[in-house]
Amino acid sequence: MKKIFITLLIALTAQVIFAADSYYFQRAEEAYQKKDYNLCLHYCKQGVEKNPKDGKCWAVIAEIYSKREYARYGEAMEAAEKALTTLSKKDKYWIAFVHGIRGDVFYKVENLQASKESYMIALSMQPENTTYIYDLADVCYRLGEYDESIKYYQRYIDLSPNTIYIYGELAYVYYKAGKKEEAQRFCDLTNALGQGGNPTAHRVLSMMAVDRGDYVEACREAARAMFLRNSWCDEGDTLKVLCPDLLMAAIRTEVAKAQKDAETNATAAYCAFTMNRYWDALYYLHRKMEQSDAPQSVYPELASVYERVEALDEAEKYYLLTLKTDSGEYVWRGLAQVARCRGRFLQANQYLRRAMEKNPAEGKLYYLIARNLYQAGLPKEALMTFDTAQVLIEEEDWQLSIMANQAETYRELGLEKKAEEILAQAQKLRKEDEHREEFFRLDALSGDTAALARHAEYLKNNKKAQLNGQWGVLAQAYALLKDRQHTLQYIRLDEEAGNHTLLLLPKIRRYAFLLDDPEFKTLVARYEAQLHEKLAELQSQLGDPETLQNKVTELPFTHLGGVNRVQCTINGLPLYFVFDTGAADVSISSVEANFMLKNGYLTNADFMGKQNFVTATGEIHEGTVINLRELRVGDVILKDIKASVIKNQSAPLLLGQSCFRRFGIVEVDNKAQVIRLLAK
Repeated sequence: MKKIFITLLIALTAQVIFAADSYYFQRAEEAYQKKDYNLCLHYCKQGVEKNPKDGKCWAVIAEIYSKREYARYGEAMEAAEKALTTLSKKDKYWIAFVHGIRGDVFYKVENLQASKESYMIALSMQPENTTYIYDLADVCYRLGEYDESIKYYQRYIDLSPNTIYIYGELAYVYYKAGKKEEAQRFCDLTNALGQGGNPTAHRVLSMMAVDRGDYVEACREAARAMFLRNSWCDEGDTLKVLCPDLLMAAIRTEVAKAQKDAETNATAAYCAFTMNRYWDALYYLHRKMEQSDAPQSVYPELASVYERVEALDEAEKYYLLTLKTDSGEYVWRGLAQVARCRGRFLQANQYLRRAMEKNPAEGKLYYLIARNLYQAGLPKEALMTFDTAQVLIEEEDWQLSIMANQAETYRELGLEKKAEEILAQAQKLRKEDEHREEFFRLDALSGDTAALARHAEYLKNNKKAQLNGQWGVLAQAYALLKDRQHTLQYIRLDEEAGNHTLLLLPKIRRYAFLLDDPEFKTLVARYEAQLHEKLAELQSQLGDPETLQNKVTELPFTHLGGVNRVQCTINGLPLYFVFDTGAADVSISSVEANFMLKNGYLTNADFMGKQNFVTATGEIHEGTVINLRELRVGDVILKDIKASVIKNQSAPLLLGQSCFRRFGIVEVDNKAQVIRLLAK
């Protein structure tokens, strides 16, 4: 929904109203323009107290409750009704505005048909209001009325042809309607008109590529969409299952194409994290931290990802660094998980109680404390705390998890009857043969091995569930049965899916029967060794950026006018160069050199003197030699590169041998339009 309140105020025709109303409404308008919505609401409430028939103040109250992060939809609707009963019938502008608010409220509470009806009333009163047209198009899409949605998007474009993002929205609806040729046309149009492309259009192109089985193209388009919108996109969920390596390669390529800044690396880190590629996520988070104006803001993210791979020393370090500026609940919970992974369950509870200081009625914290009490050998105390969690938590999934823990604890105490009662209660919540992970342990506690076999079969065909750690949950279930073979099998599968818990498992009571098992001990030892190797590799990559990830870096190029152009960065300034392996040095024109000197990208100390050089045509020219302190080529940072400044102002920027001799391999792939470089 667009912020149209100010526009409406300006467009209002003059009306005769009580002086008090005029004063409070004016004050409300001033506060609204300053985005002080609390003050605006205060004046509007005073206005309706003085004059209960002030329809405009009622309308503004409705708008603020609906849209300004209050989410008080009942009160918004009441104020809207008051506005409709008090506004003059001649005041169509404000009446349409109130119906638009009703449409917004109905949309947010998912009464889509009522939302559509309200927007249609608003639009009937203001036929050219593009906000109502857009909202109607969106509601019709949500209702599955694709032809209606297309009609309103087309109407929007007719009224506002320069609003490029609407073309992407229209492409998406055409795709959902099964009209792929039209979807393709609008994707092409959107990307041609929009500077840098449109994320929605690239999402549609990705979906169409999946439909035709072209996963390489699907990954390219999905990655482009992610970096244009700076976040994960839904298409990634499909592709990380179908072709995770291709998708990760496409993400790395987008990083190479983009300016290397904190935002680019933040997007890459988030995408890698979503794919369970935690070591890639850590690399990009460290790069984000290097480039951020507030590096401490990255500490919580680093701590969380280090925790995921069970690099406990690093996780604890970054949680403690975070604690210096932020003592929020999540920090204490993170420290608690680190302590739990080390088998220090009572210390973990000390951290959880610190988290509870700010939210003493948070049932999930009681649940975590109860789990630790059980692991610490205090089952009676655990049961009391599980009871508290059960009272405070309403979500059914959490209730089932609590019941599984209660049944396990009662059984440990030898109270079999109580365990059976709880298991029977839990089964009543089951809907047919559900495969929710909460039932994995409940079925194990009930001794239902046939159900566990069905869960295993379900997981074999559900890669998304595997990525979400459900092999590990199934391993827990078989551990309750002390089934060595299946427990080890599903622990291995969980690790292969990218979920890391091997250092925690030996500390958990249900795995005690495996502590002397040679295969289990080998699994844990191998994981510990791999963890140390990964940490050393990450440190090596971060410590020596010229050997970035020790892998080939891909540098995208464009072919124009018979030459290949690539983007590089000199001392932080992005520039486009002609890729020329025949040139001796990197060279820039005097125009770029003067600009760089004036703006601080070069200093007087960078100028090294004069030299003669020969061009590709055989001509001899005199040029100034400079030192480029930092030349970023794709993912690689090169230090102290010799370059020439050419007096010819129209001379192209050349990327020559003073750069390329730093690499072991230089390969041009014209089909993929990338240059592959491998550092020596």
